[in-house]
Amino acid sequence: MLNWLKNIFSREQTTKKEKIISAIVAIVYVAGFGLLGYSKPDTWFESLNKSAVQPPDILSAIVWLILFVLIAISGYYVWNHYKTKFRRNLFVALYAINGILICLWSYLFLGQHNIINALFVMIGMIIVAELMILVAFANKKSAAYFLMPYLAWILFATYLNASILVLN
Repeated sequence: MLNWLKNIFSREQTTKKEKIISAIVAIVYVAGFGLLGYSKPDTWFESLNKSAVQPPDILSAIVWLILFVLIAISGYYVWNHYKTKFRRNLFVALYAINGILICLWSYLFLGQHNIINALFVMIGMIIVAELMILVAFANKKSAAYFLMPYLAWILFATYLNASILVLN
């Protein structure tokens, strides 16, 4: 009768099969959102006035690739090393929202050339990333550490987005 209470407060381990499946899902999920959200900067983007610290497009692509790998690792860790199902499910929900926001930013900024709404999405990404770090930290500290470069990058990207809004 008290199994539900036991499940809330106990750390459950996943099976080897679930670990393999979760690793594949994490990689495919992050790669999917990376590919869905990817838009090569067009002539509109090239014509914009940008901050002096705007990195070259190739550097941004490399950074995002590294960040997607770190996000996938973090997702894998939280899925397989959690203290309660609630925390794991909360992280998974935030993980999904984060992926949607990544695609939405790319669609708004690069696809629709809507700089201001893209900036609002970036603010949402910051909030979700911070929440992901907090929930991951409560589950497995290393999962939270893997997300910190992502938070740093989107803070920087928010500055770049805002500077483009101001300069144009």
